[in-house]
Amino acid sequence: MAVGNDVRRMLFQRALGRCECISEDCEHHVGRCNKVLRRDWHAHHRTADGPDALSNLVAMCETCYANAKKQRHACLNGAHRN
Repeated sequence: MAVGNDVRRMLFQRALGRCECISEDCEHHVGRCNKVLRRDWHAHHRTADGPDALSNLVAMCETCYANAKKQRHACLNGAHRN
């Protein structure tokens, strides 16, 4: 389900309009991505079944979101285990 507009607006403000991804699986950045968020930015859930609360959301650029989806898919298929 899509994150509501009010929460998306607060998430964008918290992120200062920049990608918040800090994943080491993203090869295009070290530390925080910080790429300017464009129209196609995503409100990514930290916990897939978690709430649409700011504490459970990360503002991500398209590239980081695609990497997160690939990583999650790999984890679901058993490629990565913690």
